[in-house]
Amino acid sequence: MFVFGHLGITLGLFTLLEQKLPALKGRIDYAAILIGSLLPDLIDKPIGRVIFSGTIDNGRIFAHTLLFFFLLCGAAFYLWKSKKDARLLSLSAASFCHLVEDKMWESPATLFWPLLGWKFPSSPGLYDGILGYFRSVFMYAYTPAMDYAFISEIIGILILVFLGIRYLRQNDLFYLLSEGLKP
Repeated sequence: MFVFGHLGITLGLFTLLEQKLPALKGRIDYAAILIGSLLPDLIDKPIGRVIFSGTIDNGRIFAHTLLFFFLLCGAAFYLWKSKKDARLLSLSAASFCHLVEDKMWESPATLFWPLLGWKFPSSPGLYDGILGYFRSVFMYAYTPAMDYAFISEIIGILILVFLGIRYLRQNDLFYLLSEGLKP
């Protein structure tokens, strides 16, 4: 899955949860949700695909494991109990959504690392450093095997557009925008 899929689907899920579960109203930190929805990739892509591209060559390593998620949850619960700060809870929940959206159960050696061994599976592909990553996304990414990623990306973009329009309407920003465009 790509950036907009992670952002839109995760943000849409937590927006829906907040609407359906009144106990969550006003308790979800959406900045933490946005960061958490991308956190595993923000950590692992630079490490596995750029820094260690010659050895690990995998963009799903440490932050795509349940160990990372449990460490994040432990820190979140500690912060919540000691300081009543729930931001890290939002971040860790969104980070877990990232693992589900990436279908990490299909890579048990990574998901359950280090229980199934200390080595991460190599995933060589079209990536050759950071420029190769972006080149592969734009030039070689669409194949029938990538339908899941592209459909998720379209759904994520649609959710972001819908939530953006809803936000503008709720805050009367459409009126302000239209007034600003008049000569």
